[in-house]
Amino acid sequence: MLTLPPQNNADFELTPAGSHVAVCYRAIDLGTQLIEWKGTKKKQRKIMLSWELCDEFMKEGKNEGLPFSIHKRYTFSSSEKSTLIKDLEGWRGRAFTKEEYGKFSIQVLMGIGCMLSVVHVERDGKTYANIGSIMKLPKGVTSKAPINPIVCFDLTKFDQKTYDELSDSLKATIALSPEYQELKGMNNHSPNVTDDAHDPAPEITEEIPF
Repeated sequence: MLTLPPQNNADFELTPAGSHVAVCYRAIDLGTQLIEWKGTKKKQRKIMLSWELCDEFMKEGKNEGLPFSIHKRYTFSSSEKSTLIKDLEGWRGRAFTKEEYGKFSIQVLMGIGCMLSVVHVERDGKTYANIGSIMKLPKGVTSKAPINPIVCFDLTKFDQKTYDELSDSLKATIALSPEYQELKGMNNHSPNVTDDAHDPAPEITEEIPF
């Protein structure tokens, strides 16, 4: 009898679970996105950070020999309860001071190493690799320079070439944002949706080192 083969979770290798030395190589400003949670819609500014694992390499397909990479999307918020602030403080090994809020540059994360805890999560019959936690590198442990090109995409300093080199899915997400549509002279009026006033975004400057 002809039966279906076991379901393949994805057409790529899953980033291995466990604790890994990793280095950040990409920060993408996704702009303001419409988010729905438990039936409530709101707009939130989003960013995505990407890391590559320094000592784990893919073994199959066109990406054979390249390091595994993993990504995480955040609400771009300075709230002390935000996931972004918690992850950054775990990564730095210390809390932000009041003076650093509004001055810390996301760009300084590029090429900075950390310890990533990667966990596998089962959902709807598929397995996903998620970041469980981010911590400062232990004393005596160092990361490597990233193999992937370093990319910083900032909608407030829009660069068409950088945008064009992003994946189609990232470009489609960014194109939904009012920031992008304003840059392109498009109308993006979304009725009956209020801005999330409780999540102010940190400024992007270059005054405070990591």
